[in-house]
Amino acid sequence: MNQDKPPADSNVKENINTISHKDFVKPGLLLFLDIIIVSIGSWAYWLVASKLTTASEIGIAITVYSLVMLITTITQLGLEYPLLKKSSISGSRIVGTCLIIELVITLVSIPFVFIILNAFYDDSIKRFAWISIGLLILASLGFVARFGLLGISDSKTVLIIDTIGLGIKLSTGLLLVYMSFGALGMLLAYLFDFLFVTCVALLVAKKSFSFGFGNIKDFLETIKDALINTPAKYSKMIVINLSIVVLPLLNISSSEVGIFYIALTISVFVTSFASSMAYMVIPSSSIKSRDLSSESLRFSLSLITPIVVLLLVAPRSVLSLVGPEYESGQNLLFVLAMTIIPSSITINMISKLNTLGKSKPLVITGVVQIVTFFIFFLILVPIYETVGAAISILVVYVISSILLIIVTDRGSLKYILFTCVSVLAGSITGYIISIIVGYEQQFLVLISSIAVSIGIILASKNLTIIDLKFLLKEILHMR
Repeated sequence: MNQDKPPADSNVKENINTISHKDFVKPGLLLFLDIIIVSIGSWAYWLVASKLTTASEIGIAITVYSLVMLITTITQLGLEYPLLKKSSISGSRIVGTCLIIELVITLVSIPFVFIILNAFYDDSIKRFAWISIGLLILASLGFVARFGLLGISDSKTVLIIDTIGLGIKLSTGLLLVYMSFGALGMLLAYLFDFLFVTCVALLVAKKSFSFGFGNIKDFLETIKDALINTPAKYSKMIVINLSIVVLPLLNISSSEVGIFYIALTISVFVTSFASSMAYMVIPSSSIKSRDLSSESLRFSLSLITPIVVLLLVAPRSVLSLVGPEYESGQNLLFVLAMTIIPSSITINMISKLNTLGKSKPLVITGVVQIVTFFIFFLILVPIYETVGAAISILVVYVISSILLIIVTDRGSLKYILFTCVSVLAGSITGYIISIIVGYEQQFLVLISSIAVSIGIILASKNLTIIDLKFLLKEILHMR
C-alpha cells in the first residue's frame, strides 16, 4: 500500500458490504481458533508433564523456554506489521527482506544468550545452551514465515501447521518425559515442534512469495517500519511478561504470583480475539485500499462484551474452574477484566495507525505505555501487592486507548461508548439480581446480565442481526 496516499478512513456504516467483513472476519476467527488450540495444548503439555517428572525438571524447562521466548520477542522488533501490510502486494519481496533482517539480528543476539546463561544461571540451565540457540533461530525464522502467510490472510494454513506441530510436541515430549529424559525431553519436543512448523511454513511461503530481497532502500524502510512498532510491542511484553518476573523481587509470595498469572492469562486470552481481528484487518485493508480498522474494532468489542460481563459478574466462579485455590484472586480478575476493552481498543488502533502509515502516534503510544506502567507498578505494588499490579495494567491501557482515540479515530467513539454502556448495564444487572435472588443462583444472574449486555449491543446497532447471521455462517463454514 502506498503510504504517501493512505486509504480513505471508513467510519462504519450499517450497510457496509459483507464481503469486506469476510476478508478479515473469517481469517481472524481462524487465527483465534489457532490461539485457542495452541494455548490449551500447551497448558495440557505442561500439566501432564508435571505428573511424569519432578518440579525441578519442569522449572528448568520453563526457565529455558521462557528465556528463549523473551529474547525472540526482542529480536523480532515490530517486523510483523510490515509483513502484514506488504505481503499481499504482487511482486513484494518483504518476506525475503524480513528473513534476512531477522536472521542477522538473531545471529547477533546469540553471544548475548551465552553471556546471560553463564552470568545468571547455574549448570542445570547452562547445559541447554545449544538447544536454546536452536529454538531461538527456528522461532525467529518461523515468525517471519507465519506473518508472511497471515499477510495474505492464509490463517487456515497457519492453523493446520500449528496444530500438527502441537501434536508433535505433545507426543514426543510426553514420551521422552515418560522415558525419564526430564527437562531435556521437554525442550527437545519444543525443538521438534519448532523445526516442523518453521520448515513447513517456509516451504508453503516459498510457493506464495519471492524469497528474493529488496535493495538498500527496501531494507531501510522495513527496518524503520519495524522500529516504529517496536515500542508498542515491547510495552505489551513488559506489561504482561515483565510484571510476572518483577513481582517476586518486590516480595510478593509465589502463591500470589501464581494466582496473578492465572487471572492475567484469562484476560489476555479474551483480548486475543481482538488482536486476531486487528492483525487480519491489515492485509484486508491493504488489498481493498481502504481502511477497515473501524469494522474490526466494532466486531471485536461487540463480541467480547458478554465475556467481559461474565468475568466482572462472576470472577470467583470463573477462577474456581481452574481450581479452588485460585478463588481468592477474584478481585484481581475483576480489575484485569476491566482491562480487556481498553486493551482491545489499543491494539485495533495500532493496526489502524499502521494501515494509515502514521508513525509518530505509534512511537508515542509505546513510550507512554512503558513509562506509565513503571510509574504505577512501582508505586502501587508495594502498597496493594498483586491488585496494585492489576490496577497498573488497567491504567496503562485506559490511558493508551484514550490517547489513540483522540489522535486516531474519533468516529468510532460511539461504538466504544455503547460497548462501555453495555458492559456497565450488564454488570449492574448481575449485581442487582444477585442481591435479589442470592449469590447461589449464579446461572440466573449470569444469563440475565449477559442478556442485557447483548440486548444493548444489538439495540445500539454495534452489532446487527445481519452481522450475527454472517458470523454464524462463517463459523459453520470454517474448514
